[in-house]
Amino acid sequence: MEDAPSSRWSAWGPWLGAALGIAWMLVVGGARVLDPTSLDSVGGGDHAQHVLGWLHFRNAPWGFPLGHIPTLNHPLTTTVGFTDSNPWVSFALKPFSGWLPQDFQFIGPWFVLCFALQGWMGVKLMERLTPRLSQRLLGAALFVMAPVLLGRHGHDTLCAHWLILGLLWLHLRPRADARAARRDVAWAFAFVVLAAGIHPYLLVMVLTLALALLYTLVRRERLLTWRGGAGVLAGLLGVVGALFVLLGYVGQGPSLAADLSFGHFSANVLTLVDPMGWSRLLPSIPVGAGQYEGFGYLGTGTLLLAGVLLWKRADWWPRAKAEWKARRPLGVAVLLLTLLAISTVVQVAGWKVLSLRGLTKALLPVLAPFRASGRFIWVLDYTLLTGVLALVVWRWRQQPRTATGLLLAAVVLQFLDTGDVWWRGRFGGEPWPRLRAAAWEELDPSYRHVVLYPPFVMAWAEPCVANTFPQNVYVSFGDLAYRKGMTTNSAYVARFDAPRMKAVCEALREDVRNGRFAEDTVYVVDEKERAAFQRPEAGLTCGVLDGYYVCVAAKEGRFREALRSAAAP
Repeated sequence: MEDAPSSRWSAWGPWLGAALGIAWMLVVGGARVLDPTSLDSVGGGDHAQHVLGWLHFRNAPWGFPLGHIPTLNHPLTTTVGFTDSNPWVSFALKPFSGWLPQDFQFIGPWFVLCFALQGWMGVKLMERLTPRLSQRLLGAALFVMAPVLLGRHGHDTLCAHWLILGLLWLHLRPRADARAARRDVAWAFAFVVLAAGIHPYLLVMVLTLALALLYTLVRRERLLTWRGGAGVLAGLLGVVGALFVLLGYVGQGPSLAADLSFGHFSANVLTLVDPMGWSRLLPSIPVGAGQYEGFGYLGTGTLLLAGVLLWKRADWWPRAKAEWKARRPLGVAVLLLTLLAISTVVQVAGWKVLSLRGLTKALLPVLAPFRASGRFIWVLDYTLLTGVLALVVWRWRQQPRTATGLLLAAVVLQFLDTGDVWWRGRFGGEPWPRLRAAAWEELDPSYRHVVLYPPFVMAWAEPCVANTFPQNVYVSFGDLAYRKGMTTNSAYVARFDAPRMKAVCEALREDVRNGRFAEDTVYVVDEKERAAFQRPEAGLTCGVLDGYYVCVAAKEGRFREALRSAAAP
């Protein structure tokens, strides 16, 4: 039976939406990552980078910038921001590090929080569109089941899509007076601050929407004065700038290693209707090599609703035009982010149809830090989903059962068309690649450094670091360094100081060439570099542990003896 517009259960709507989010995560296989003491599913890809950054940070002293990690990329340093280790969460947990078990990851609990808040904010958005609880929950279900959310499971920090929904919610909230406007400004401030300490890409999206809201409050609704709006703007930009300095995103030298690949990781023009293998019913459309970052599929259920609306276009088109006019600042913000997502190289179905790189060449150094610009398509995705839901419940407002039936059909279709429902392996991940040889437990306290030769720096083409190590080598030895209180010269970081990194690498190569080996260092040698460590005059003790060629210059100690017994032929 259709619920009454003012159901006594309505107050529970957001909590029910949160429950929907958690249930969806569990349905598609998320239960396996819930145990924070288990690293079994976070040993590969971005998850390993994020966990390793947090593990080293928890043992590091507080310093500036906040979140600095002196034990990764040694003798350089990095931060939890550049390891994408969710700075706010890392900061919150660090004071309790002494009570937490040695193996502890927060990725699983973070997923729970993100999916729960996605459902919560989905209901809050639907509250602005319909008084009916059933319709609010069905709409929230489509937000929770959005392919763009589940599609980011491999990069947990970027799953905070509820921040985008939060700003859309603020844009839809009615405001009667200046007090209500100040309330919404406070909410916008909170969302911006949260985004700044979670991920820079999310900050760009949230801040852009917040600025559109500020313009609306000042220019269109006239609930804030120009002076008040200017003060809010200065406060927003000041807080963001201060946080970026405190978190080390700016002012510390890290850069993109001369990478100006903006446009490669973009969104295809057809991304909203391209499932990229997501749908069991609809075929995928060819895309460019890096355009997986611009995945923006609306979902089969949402496309069903859009198709029904197009069939009834004459009934709702005037309403849509009126809403567009009333919310033009929001529309402009979404359009700007969409253009940034499509980037300077416009592609349709894998074909490059337009390049603006020549015209925007001067801007490339500014755009380069956001080379994965395709992610900005998420704002258009959620805005369109909100618009579709709004038009469905408005078009059939006099026939609420029909509107509810359409929303239910969309939810069921999206559920059935999501392969993860049947596969249940979306959060499977990879096991943590911990070194298992017993000799590692014999490491003497005198060893302070683990040095991979050449250093392993993910996704860097500098010849000095060319090696044949397996991709997860930095995790294995980063984990060893964490457990033994050592440093490591290798890591996977989003940004680093390329000139300094090159200088450090070349200095290490010069030391090896001249036979200068430190006795407090464990050297892990790439197969093609063995000869330099096997020279008799080097005076090293070498052996093979866990398939890696390992050498030390120390003349005594338990670990040296363990290596001698594991000597390679």
